[in-house]
Amino acid sequence: MTNEIENNGSGEQLSNRGHSRRDVLRLGSFATLGAILGSGIMLGGATPAFAQKVDGTTKQLASEPLNIVFAVYNGGTLLDFAGPSEVFHRLPNTNVRYASLNGGTVTLEFGVKYGHTERLADIRETDLIMVPGGSDMTEAMHPEFLAQIRRLAESAKYITSVCTGSLSLAAAGVLKGKRSACHWAFVNNLAKYGAIPVTDRFVEDDNGRFMSGGGVTSGIDFALRVAGKLKGKQSAEFTQLVIEYDPAPPFHSGHPRSAPPEVLAMVEKVLPGATKGLAHIPGIK
Repeated sequence: MTNEIENNGSGEQLSNRGHSRRDVLRLGSFATLGAILGSGIMLGGATPAFAQKVDGTTKQLASEPLNIVFAVYNGGTLLDFAGPSEVFHRLPNTNVRYASLNGGTVTLEFGVKYGHTERLADIRETDLIMVPGGSDMTEAMHPEFLAQIRRLAESAKYITSVCTGSLSLAAAGVLKGKRSACHWAFVNNLAKYGAIPVTDRFVEDDNGRFMSGGGVTSGIDFALRVAGKLKGKQSAEFTQLVIEYDPAPPFHSGHPRSAPPEVLAMVEKVLPGATKGLAHIPGIK
């Protein structure tokens, strides 16, 4: 069965008071949340919890508009951008858009359909561009896709990626001489395009203009770090609490540095070259 996801969330089940779970979670304060759950009244003027801080720097960060574009593509990995999306949508004065090469629906890894994306060519500029990774980078490495990434990156204040999305940025020529993260199994492929591979979970360069996350699940860590940098620590902490990001993995096998040797060998068998950070991925020469 093919999963279908509409990025406007219109298919989400509503409560008997007409509010979806997502509506409740993205509200700006627990006072508003309590009002909806208790009396069903929307307190539109409620002050977000993260805006109650008197600190001037925090207020300034929260009030500055931030436009974000996720550049998605066929073969992309849902969690690479779904995690950051959960964080970015909850930040104050932030507008999030999703765009692909041809617009409309893209087919992600495992056949997941993600719909209603805009055309990259129709987006004039953005403050932050984010390129997620994927199991098939063929479209993400297509000259037309790379041209649009390069165009938007030229004027963007922040150029970001998660997982193998950094390979697309590097192929577009915007990471030459820049430090970048990537999925551990593919990270050293960055050097082919003049970027500097770094095996950390979060990497930044050029005073934070370039920010990248490691493999798949690092997207949430990445997004919270970006949120703290661009919107202030309290905005990021508020969002972390609302989405209950309190990871406690049952196994310590999430990276080669901690995975049992036999498990690492299993991955190497499926992805030859992974232990050297040079595993092959469709679309990467």
